[in-house]
Amino acid sequence: MKLIRSTTLLGVGILLVGCGAFSLPTAFDVLTEEQRTTSLVSASIAEEISREYLKYHRTGIETERLQQLGKDIRSSHSKKAIFTESMADLTSADQFFACTLCRSTINVFARTFTEGELSGPEREDEAKSLLLGMCDYFAVSTQEVCSGLFDLNWPIFDFILNETVAKSNTFCSMLPIAICQVQQDEYNLTLTIQGDLPKESNSNLPAKSAEDILILHLTDIHYDPEYAEGSNAVCDEPMCCRNPLTTGSDSTAAAGFWSDYRDCDCPKRLILSAFEHIKDNHKIEWIYHTGDVPPHNVWSTTKQGNLDMLSEIDQLLAQYFPDTPIYPCLGNHEPHPANVFGNDEIPSALKVDWLYEHVWSLWSKWLPAEAETTVLRGGYYTAAPSKGHRIVALNSMDCYLYNWWLFYNATLIQEQLQWFHDTLLSAEEAGESVHILSHIPAGDGDCWSNWAQEYNRVLSRFNGIITGVFSGHTHKDEMNLHYSEDGYATVVNWNGGSLTTYSNKNPNYRLYELSPENWQVLDHHTYTFNLTEANLTPEQQPKWQLEYQFTKEYTEDTSPAGIDRLLVQMAEKPALLRKFWQNKFTNSDPKLAEGCDNACLSKTICRIATSNYQERTRCKELQAILAESLENDPDTDDNDGGGAAGLTALSLASLLALLAAAKVLG
Repeated sequence: MKLIRSTTLLGVGILLVGCGAFSLPTAFDVLTEEQRTTSLVSASIAEEISREYLKYHRTGIETERLQQLGKDIRSSHSKKAIFTESMADLTSADQFFACTLCRSTINVFARTFTEGELSGPEREDEAKSLLLGMCDYFAVSTQEVCSGLFDLNWPIFDFILNETVAKSNTFCSMLPIAICQVQQDEYNLTLTIQGDLPKESNSNLPAKSAEDILILHLTDIHYDPEYAEGSNAVCDEPMCCRNPLTTGSDSTAAAGFWSDYRDCDCPKRLILSAFEHIKDNHKIEWIYHTGDVPPHNVWSTTKQGNLDMLSEIDQLLAQYFPDTPIYPCLGNHEPHPANVFGNDEIPSALKVDWLYEHVWSLWSKWLPAEAETTVLRGGYYTAAPSKGHRIVALNSMDCYLYNWWLFYNATLIQEQLQWFHDTLLSAEEAGESVHILSHIPAGDGDCWSNWAQEYNRVLSRFNGIITGVFSGHTHKDEMNLHYSEDGYATVVNWNGGSLTTYSNKNPNYRLYELSPENWQVLDHHTYTFNLTEANLTPEQQPKWQLEYQFTKEYTEDTSPAGIDRLLVQMAEKPALLRKFWQNKFTNSDPKLAEGCDNACLSKTICRIATSNYQERTRCKELQAILAESLENDPDTDDNDGGGAAGLTALSLASLLALLAAAKVLG
């Protein structure tokens, strides 16, 4: 059956190309034949949508072909997932929708730039009319969300579309969606790296001792000052729990007191509960705070609102931990609009110097005076709290695919990476061990692969002095193992999860045990509480408790080589991998009810072994071991959802392809 679908798709794709419907630029060699064909179908549908929709926009006449395309596209995606999930984690159907609509939108904008509407005095009004029209016609989101996103981001898009070195057909190829990708000569980085790469996996691991240090990792607080108990938790926007329930609404849609599993962020009382519990129960030496203080209302943020929230959380941290050093880094939600960080080559009005100046005013009480230069330049810094030890905090927005300035000229971000290399080189010469803070882990699908490639090269080169990388962003309690180009395990990236419950997780914080000798992570402890239980007794404080201790749950060897061996054990013993998946989502009730089928397990182990979204060598090796193990696993669900999901996506692509073919033939 799969062969029949693939052959049908391939034939339609060849027909489309042969008829001149669309000429796709050279795709990456890593695409399978099926992906290439689906990519051709997506490109052809996008070409049709942009052509037909533009006629509709100009004349008000909705052709029969546009009606059919609109009907199929509107019913092909899951509405909120494209906003609340990483693009890399979307279903095949949602990825097809996101890629196709992205291509369609860029095509429409490219044509209106060359054919008149966006070159006249009413360009902003015309652009907004186009975008809101497409948002509504193809049921992308609510008009409020689309309108807000346009208002916040249009000045940046307007500049980029006029000035970028990239071609319009490469814009969407930066999405972490295989069928959307094409070669992009404009986007290449190559660092100058001094020294030799490792010849073996990093197995350095000091023994535990009574002198070990305990530190706290907080990340992704996502404080929502407007969170309202009893408000609507199942709204149509990407974030809920703010607006009242409408008359006659189902009472189960009401937001809980302490927060909500659905797409909602942190009320202040949850943050205070966490800080109080940490202060009363742990003796910590310092805190890593890896970003994302503001909430997820990316369509309605304000500059002052973000500044106020950063200040308020800073004041709370100082209040609860007055004598504890704090080492922070920036998340993608700190700027306004969200995600967007600039550089020297953009107009002053579009820069985020205001953010760098504000965070320096907050961070300066913890950091050395010499950190001011790099914080004000790009939100990154280095500090040496004690002899022989160094912290390097990066602004990982240089890799974030929703930082629109990457589309302007991505080579401009090389400066921070080279500084990173040079800082590590100096640390090596000084005999220092190093911790790295970075909001977005390099293996995340939303992190630009070319950046991740060079970042991984730096980590591999200096893996002998790097004793821990700490990140957030994904809201998942997880880890990523970095490998050298030769396949040696080099560095472990520890992800602290999130204090926010957004989405479908219990809130958590993380404690690490470090060797005082070189700050090597020897163990970690994750604390959480069950949100369902806490919301049943709002008059009581949540029951924070140790969810698990890493060395007791998995392995005592936390070195990169030890984690690599753990991954093999997970592949050979699916029950251990299932336990990791449950902890990854903090054993939340919705996720436990959902379960993790074979396709989910395969994706889970791949994720741990991936530090560059487009480099899957170790991932595939582990997936092959896992597949064999699952065949002999009595707990395996032979009717897992992976196959059904794939069939749905292929059926959608086939339907659209056949519709496109009918148009060509007609």
